[in-house]
Amino acid sequence: MKTVITDNTLAHLKYDGEHISGDTLRIYAKSIFTCGADYLEINTDTAIKMALEDFSERYILRIENSYDFGYCMGIRFAYVTVPLRLAARIERLPEDQQVILEINADEYSAHALLTYVRRFTFIRRVSVIRLTGLLDSSGENIENLLKWCRQNLSIPIDICPLNTMLTGVNDAVSAYLSGAAMITLSFGRGHYYTSLEQYIINLHINRRTFIHDDVIKAICVASFMFAEIFSAIPTGLANIIDIDNEISGTVYEIESGIIYRPYRARKIPRSPKGETAVDRKIKSIGLEHDIESAIIDMLKKVNFSFYKEITKRNLID
Repeated sequence: MKTVITDNTLAHLKYDGEHISGDTLRIYAKSIFTCGADYLEINTDTAIKMALEDFSERYILRIENSYDFGYCMGIRFAYVTVPLRLAARIERLPEDQQVILEINADEYSAHALLTYVRRFTFIRRVSVIRLTGLLDSSGENIENLLKWCRQNLSIPIDICPLNTMLTGVNDAVSAYLSGAAMITLSFGRGHYYTSLEQYIINLHINRRTFIHDDVIKAICVASFMFAEIFSAIPTGLANIIDIDNEISGTVYEIESGIIYRPYRARKIPRSPKGETAVDRKIKSIGLEHDIESAIIDMLKKVNFSFYKEITKRNLID
């Protein structure tokens, strides 16, 4: 079964509605779909601004208040997302409107919250349950959680992994490999929500497949449109274009306490026979030669110092 991807950037990030046109938002949406997202989650203000004739195929409306409930009464969306605090109102929605129930949970509370909500009558109207939070610390929790859900629930599960512990991409890939029905990500985000573009890149590395040219172009277009809409550099693009520092900043893996100092290509020529400690470490893993070369080449081009970037750039999160 295909894992469906949702991008929620336009549902959460604020932008200047007076200076951003509906055409700009529509171009951004098109590029996000080409990147690989199946659905785009938006809020009511964005839906009004985009002014599409049909939202029923690929758009999800995020409901946060009574006004949002009223708006979706007259317009059909592929789904509407309703947070648990507003779940009692789900039964007031049109019968033909599919609903995503969003639950903020972690690996310790997920089972209890799922057991709790399935007792209510509104659950019959729920098409998908989205679990948003830190759901995996061991690498096996998401797989076990989804297995439990398949045995105890008849509702598909949408995993929205947070990146507050810098593990969001790994959790998203784990959710995909474990057969999650849906995964919700956020283009350009690097801290709270998990980056859509970094997930795409990591998934291809995991599969050992090439990224299609159209997807690469779409990521570039989406990055520039993101910068125009939110007046900020998306995290994925910032990692690639940061070439003004000779030495990359340190990255801390919070859970294990390990400190990483990413390799950065020198600006002066060096002997092709020269081999760094990073090169030797990558080659010691035992990967195929092509995979080794790809990883080493990527490390030469990419700066992973996310927290350093917060202090010097206008970045989201």
